[in-house]
Amino acid sequence: MRANSAVVELTRAELHQLVWSRPMTEIAVQLGVRDQQVAQACDRHDIARPQPGHWQKLQYGKGVEIRPLSTDSYAAEEPVGIAGREAFERMRDNEFAPEASRS
Repeated sequence: MRANSAVVELTRAELHQLVWSRPMTEIAVQLGVRDQQVAQACDRHDIARPQPGHWQKLQYGKGVEIRPLSTDSYAAEEPVGIAGREAFERMRDNEFAPEASRS
């Protein structure tokens, strides 16, 4: 896993292992991104995420299903990039900034 202020890069296998090891909000804090960005990266790269209630069930000792990483569409070592907070802020600010090049 590589991280800088612009983009966090990891493989599909690394992201899969992360999302099944702890809640998305904790992963987001660890990576310096928003939890929605982690979820969107999972969805874009065909990485299954825990269903709602997964972590509560684990907390109370109930059985949960951990879905394996599918390699039908993408290889496990395929890189996944998640924009960091600074990159996200710049994209958001530029989205609403007036374009100087328009006449």
